Amino acid sequence: MIRRVYTFTYQYCRNGHMLYSHDGIISRKKCQQCGESYIPACEACNTALQNSFSSPVYLTNSQPVNFPPRPDFCPECGNAFPWAKGDQEVKVASFDFWDMLHPSVIGVARQRFESGHYADAVESALKALNVQVKKIYKTKTGEELDGVPLMRKAFAHTAPIIQLGDLTEQTGRNIQQGYMDLYAGAIAGIRNPKAHDNIVIDDIRAIHHLFVTSLLFYKLDERL
Repeated sequence: MIRRVYTFTYQYCRNGHMLYSHDGIISRKKCQQCGESYIPACEACNTALQNSFSSPVYLTNSQPVNFPPRPDFCPECGNAFPWAKGDQEVKVASFDFWDMLHPSVIGVARQRFESGHYADAVESALKALNVQVKKIYKTKTGEELDGVPLMRKAFAHTAPIIQLGDLTEQTGRNIQQGYMDLYAGAIAGIRNPKAHDNIVIDDIRAIHHLFVTSLLFYKLDERL
């Protein structure tokens, strides 16, 4: 059934369909399955895609026995290839995650997200969180703070203005300390870079950040 080993030349179209040839010549410019063009290199860093493999061949149809696994990410820069991005978009489209998020996040982020402004959606959600914490803190203290200093003082693990755990028990103190770090970390590590620089993120990363923000809103609702 199987004869000698051949070396094949191959390429992928933007939808991930493979075209291969055992004589080293590929003349097609468009995919015969979907009509998309073939890509020879990573579109982010221009690293050439691997384009050859060796395999035994079935005698009946000259088809390779072993095909190489299709990569989803560039080994040099880590950028997702177009076919992998398409898979991610399908997964996001089929996953109605908005029902799981806090209403305050939905109110400011959904329209921005659905129009493709992913970083702006995340920044807006975290700004809304900052505003809510700021209002509570000012009502209780008369003092106005913002950003990381606000979060560290409002949720301080000793004598917090906004209490999240029972401070008479170790578990409660751990909750207070941990969430103080989460609130401050979300502002410093997620909101501030997006507010101060032109950062681009994809929809998947935006969803991750929106869930973090939603968690912090729900925890704020549970304050003691």
